Amino acid sequence: MLLSFVIFLIAYLGFALSRSAYLISAFFVIYGLYQGISRSVGKALASDLVPPELRATGIGWYSATVGLVQLVASIVAGELWDHIGHAAVFYDGALFAVVCIIGLLV
Repeated sequence: MLLSFVIFLIAYLGFALSRSAYLISAFFVIYGLYQGISRSVGKALASDLVPPELRATGIGWYSATVGLVQLVASIVAGELWDHIGHAAVFYDGALFAVVCIIGLLV
């Protein structure tokens, strides 16, 4: 999970700072790597943290929580994009990646 947050941080900083279509395309590939790691590891972690008889419930709650947080994040991202600019969205995401990295390390 830590690796996925580091990859997310790199991708979002890249999106915020890049002006080249080629670089942005490369960061999309890096972002895809983040998605592949975080989705699978997140669900595995959710299933490992609950008793075996509640595994499906744990994954369900995890997925519901992720979906609701993504909804809020999308609304915030839209507001940042409209009122500040596109780079603010990616700096905000990078900031939260740093918070998550620190949280996992602690």
